[in-house]
Amino acid sequence: MFYLLSFLFFVVSLLLLSLGVFSMNYTSYVLDLFITFSSLADFHLSFNFDYLACFFFSFVSLISSIVFLYSSFYMSIKANSMNSDNNRFLLILMLFVLSMMFLVFSNSWISVMLGWDGLGLISFLLVIYYNDASSLNSGLVTVFTNRVGDCFFIMSFMFMLSNGWMNMDFISQGCSLLFSLILGMGCITKSAQMPFSSWLPAAMAAPTPVSSLVHSSTLVTAGIYLMVRFNYLLFDFFYFLSFISLFTMFLAGVCSMVELDFKKVVAMSTLSQLGFMMFSLSTGNWLLCFLHMSFHAFFKSMLFLSTGSLMHMILGDQDSRKFGSMGDSLVSKVFFNMSCMSLIGFPFTLGFYSKDAILGVLFFYDFSVSAAIFFLCCCLTVSYSIRLIFMGFTGNPSFLSSMEFSENPMFFLPVVILFFCCSFMGPSFMFYFLPVPVFTFFDLFVGILVLMGGILTFNFFKTNFFMMVNITNMGFISILSSSKMSSLVMSVSSYKSEKSWAELLGASGVSVWLNSFYKVYFSLYAVKFFTLPMFMVLILMINI
Repeated sequence: MFYLLSFLFFVVSLLLLSLGVFSMNYTSYVLDLFITFSSLADFHLSFNFDYLACFFFSFVSLISSIVFLYSSFYMSIKANSMNSDNNRFLLILMLFVLSMMFLVFSNSWISVMLGWDGLGLISFLLVIYYNDASSLNSGLVTVFTNRVGDCFFIMSFMFMLSNGWMNMDFISQGCSLLFSLILGMGCITKSAQMPFSSWLPAAMAAPTPVSSLVHSSTLVTAGIYLMVRFNYLLFDFFYFLSFISLFTMFLAGVCSMVELDFKKVVAMSTLSQLGFMMFSLSTGNWLLCFLHMSFHAFFKSMLFLSTGSLMHMILGDQDSRKFGSMGDSLVSKVFFNMSCMSLIGFPFTLGFYSKDAILGVLFFYDFSVSAAIFFLCCCLTVSYSIRLIFMGFTGNPSFLSSMEFSENPMFFLPVVILFFCCSFMGPSFMFYFLPVPVFTFFDLFVGILVLMGGILTFNFFKTNFFMMVNITNMGFISILSSSKMSSLVMSVSSYKSEKSWAELLGASGVSVWLNSFYKVYFSLYAVKFFTLPMFMVLILMINI
């Protein structure tokens, strides 16, 4: 079943890629569906197939195909002996991709809401796939944080209904600033920008194939995709977005330099790259932001699958101190290093083409304080990428790392496909989207400065590691989102409100007051009921 779904998504990817090429001349195909439930009610669904949606979901479909193929071996799933857990994993993963399809192609706000809420709820089911307390806590942090973004999205939906807008065609640049602010806040929450970043490292409790899909092209990029699609509504909030994105990039880069959980370091790199995309969008370069988001989907997916292969060697352990001497496996070394080089933006890797163009445009046209901070954050990107390479392939060898990479070709075949995509996709798509690219010495000079700054930053954190250990809590945001803090708040609220004035003025107090009132009332009624006969008897006795 996994192989069949993998082939199906691969075919869908090719079809959508062809449709995206044909619709590149800024034409779009709209599919309207009218579903009639009765003579008094009908339901309208509209799907828009423009070049942005077709290209992006073709990438999502290709990565989903690779993840399905990879999951069949990583989750130890056999075609002839699938149990209930395997069927549950397959169904949830399918629904997750379908929710992303609704979000990408929908032209009506109702169907976008279906995809948006579907991503949030199904991600909760994926995070709690392993039945333990840690997965449950991580899943609750994920779903409650995404619920905040859903509240903003519901507010935007109410705003559209109040104005009589059902399709996105009615949304224009002259929309209310309130609607733009609500939409931007919802996208910030879904994209794990500060202060809503704690759920993204917590989502690492999900299986590695799920992390590869979630952190590359689906859940975390859903907000960025909507902001790219409605970039003309966010002009008035670009300064706010640049501040939020720089703060996210800096904090994620610093935390990734001191984190010991290997998988969480990769998650922090995703958080840093999301800040990179949002800052590029805040400068008005929405097309370069879209290109970097598409390229990031491939090399980040390859990084996660390679990380899963390394974890498989040490029986699923995520402690980076046990990842020593992984360089004995040539296959893992090539794939993992290629992913990290793309993350750095090393020349002629996949990440180089979009990242170098964004840096060149920023420093050539608008060099300011924000550009300098952005340069520092890019240096941190180089630093934690170098740290990932050092953690995986240097240090003391682990007794488990002598295991072979894999004897099953299905284990590394998906990573090989991603490797070839990362090798040839960059120049072809870059020259296709930008027919007249301009590469100058200044762009190369900026890239060399970023590499040198990253190496210096890596040496700084290496020598001052123990001074920076306290940064791993992400500026106390992870602590504020933990179950301990919620238990503390609940206990304080129970003591100060439920057991004090709120107890007296609330439902319990009203119930006690009514009970006492009825007791007094019935006692008076009883006195009245027995007093009247006694009074009549007394009158009769007097008359006699």
